[in-house]
Amino acid sequence: MQTVARLVAYGLFFFSGATALVYQVTWLRDLSLIFGASFQATSIVLASFMGGLAIGGFLAGRLSERMARPLAVYGALEVAIAIFAVLLPGLLQGVDNYYVSAAHEAGGVTPFLNTMRFIFAFGVLVLPTIFMGATLPVLIRFMVHAHGELGTRLSLLYGINTLGAAAGALTAGFVLLPQLGASATQSVAVSANLLIGALAIAVDLVTRRRATDNDLPIAEPELQSESRDLGTLPLRLAFIGTGVSGFTALSLEVMWTRAMSTTIGSTTYSFTIMLAAFLAGIWIGSWIHATFPLRKINESVQFGVVLFGIGATSLISTQLIPRVPTLVVWLNLIVYNNTEQITFGTSALSAFAVMLIPSIFMGIAFPVASQARARLVRKFGASVGDTLGLNTIGSILGSLSAGFLLIPTLGLQDGMLFASFLAIGYSLIVLASAWAAHAPTRSIAVPATAVLALAGVVVGPILVPQWNVRDLAIFRHDRLEIYVRTAGDAFQDLTSIKLAFYQEGHSSTVAVIDGGHEQYERGTRAIIVNGKIVATDNPPDMAHQLLLGHVPALLHPDPKSALIIGYGSGVTLGAVSTHHGIDDITLVEIEPAVLEAGPLFRHINEDVLNNPKLNVVIQDGRNFVKTTNQKFDIITADPVHPWAAGSAYLYTTDYYAQASARLNDGGLMCQWVPLVALSEENIKSIVATFAENFKFVSVWSTYADLVLVGSDSSIDLSMERLAERISEPDVNRQLSWTNFGDPMKFMSRLRVETSGVKIFSENAIINTDDNLYLEFSSPLSIGKSCRIQNLCGMASWYPPRIAMVKSWKPFFDSNIKAREAMRQHRREHSPALMNLPVGEPLESLYGQTSES
Repeated sequence: MQTVARLVAYGLFFFSGATALVYQVTWLRDLSLIFGASFQATSIVLASFMGGLAIGGFLAGRLSERMARPLAVYGALEVAIAIFAVLLPGLLQGVDNYYVSAAHEAGGVTPFLNTMRFIFAFGVLVLPTIFMGATLPVLIRFMVHAHGELGTRLSLLYGINTLGAAAGALTAGFVLLPQLGASATQSVAVSANLLIGALAIAVDLVTRRRATDNDLPIAEPELQSESRDLGTLPLRLAFIGTGVSGFTALSLEVMWTRAMSTTIGSTTYSFTIMLAAFLAGIWIGSWIHATFPLRKINESVQFGVVLFGIGATSLISTQLIPRVPTLVVWLNLIVYNNTEQITFGTSALSAFAVMLIPSIFMGIAFPVASQARARLVRKFGASVGDTLGLNTIGSILGSLSAGFLLIPTLGLQDGMLFASFLAIGYSLIVLASAWAAHAPTRSIAVPATAVLALAGVVVGPILVPQWNVRDLAIFRHDRLEIYVRTAGDAFQDLTSIKLAFYQEGHSSTVAVIDGGHEQYERGTRAIIVNGKIVATDNPPDMAHQLLLGHVPALLHPDPKSALIIGYGSGVTLGAVSTHHGIDDITLVEIEPAVLEAGPLFRHINEDVLNNPKLNVVIQDGRNFVKTTNQKFDIITADPVHPWAAGSAYLYTTDYYAQASARLNDGGLMCQWVPLVALSEENIKSIVATFAENFKFVSVWSTYADLVLVGSDSSIDLSMERLAERISEPDVNRQLSWTNFGDPMKFMSRLRVETSGVKIFSENAIINTDDNLYLEFSSPLSIGKSCRIQNLCGMASWYPPRIAMVKSWKPFFDSNIKAREAMRQHRREHSPALMNLPVGEPLESLYGQTSES
């Protein structure tokens, strides 16, 4: 009966790990909608989540020794987690209301509110995460009753729970969230927790499993029979080393994920696969340790070797990362014969190639450190709780250090090398203490090794050959076809591309490239963020970037203030700045590294970052809209493509409602919509979602993009007045770059108005913060071009009259003639290159081209 109870407990702990990951994913999403999606905000929320786990592990370890019915306590903890998850939405709403109210009163997110974000997040998450952190020590109390059982059963529990976490990540990311949405996914997790808790309590009642005298502290002779006694110092160092292994694991996971996202993609599916690969490696390591326990080798020696393995294999993995682009291309081509998009299988194989071996060692480290702690405190629950708490604290520090310190100051490669050499250095200290346990040189060996280890951490990254970042910087994970046009070298047609700029920012890797483009006589300069081109100076891109700025500014009768969300190349911001009546311009950009690249596009962006009218805010755009008490005449946004993880929240009805509330009377909201890498259903969803929040909507188009304009006031346009405003020198100069420099050619870009929008988007799925429709459906269209059918579908509903134009004089005397003329203009004048300015040669900017 007791064997059956243990097997049931293992199974329950698998599903417990799965629900914990589902909660982590969904709760972090919920809190990011409150506090923002900037790296700082998400780091605060993640640290709060893990902080509760650390407290729970430590407290439960101390209390578990007094538990007579630990399996029943475990069941009660699972039920408590479920109850709290039911209450969480109400708590979050209260926090959201207070946070927004405080921000509005303060005029924005102040340093005080930044501090309060941690307090709010920790306060909301502390109880359920304490319960989650308590489950492992409590189950150890139930499962382990002799020192010889600890290593195997702890490894099995830890590994099974981690395997469940990997399964939970995959199930949430590929099934539950896409099919059910965030709220229903949490409800599934709640139901699972209640079932887990009920089964655990039922099994406890059936077996009547109680603590026995065998659960008391272990006698010293039994400990000595397991492995050679090397004293307490090596064991203490091994226990403390679990903090080092936690720091190394989480800092490397953050940096690996950042580096890999530039090559296997930054969709929600890519991040899910990378997380699952990392967790799967930890599970394998735990399984290996459970299957092949080395009871005759002192735990300190085992830990030292394992930690050395973490550092050494991580160092090797770090040096493999620049080769991942080539690996991705060939895996996708050879295994899947696919050049449209990176397949899920390719993403998984690439993630395993980098993460698997180091994470296997990471999976061994925790149970070994717990065994070392058990030899010191001689209480199983307490030893596991202490180790879990310290390991989690190290993980928190590693996660925060990676984003706030290592990447900004050292860069991705040196940050990874620092973490790797830290693990190697500390492992040598542990091994030296074990080697010199009974030697007369003991007092010298450990300090001397510590000095050498410190020197290695400082000097090691300097001695390792530096990456040639060129392949990483110029790689475009959504354009695989350009790498496999001919057999042989996958990157042979990229030799003409020059790397002008490369910076690893807080949340994104940013590059600027200069290279030939087969369609245009001159070179094309492009800015790439996390492996995706977000803006260029070629004509089709210039067309939509210019329209995003000029359309709302020209449609508004007298704009004075403007909010621009997203910088890109700065063209849209520069376009807004040419309208001299606008004297208050606010730019919100989430990644400072994008602004650092701004001067490379001054030939097309009016050198706008030096414009005295400009106020720059480094913040998540949605969170700024939500927390500012300012109102604007114009809001124009050029967000990242909706398939980029997190970007879809800038395409939801919840966000558009917030933006609408930040407009002055008569104000206009303008948004970019791509016509590539989206299905027609996706396009209709975006248009319908946008139109749900504005009474009057118009859709403008270029060759490959749409520009949506919405307002709660009707637009009363006079062609005579429009001609006057377009003739302003700076405005006309810019519009002439892409053949929009006269009123008729400008108006020919109008595709459809409110009535046609309603017909086009009828029965479309409204994208919400909860159903996450675009985030999970749009990545499936990467590599596909559906812009022609999208445009034809919309063109079929072209209105019989143009409602926004109240007077066509002096151009036409009827709306019908004007409409036919505009159709003719659109047929004859696609966005063509006129006098588009060319950027300065890179050599004149930098003295020489940056290649590494």
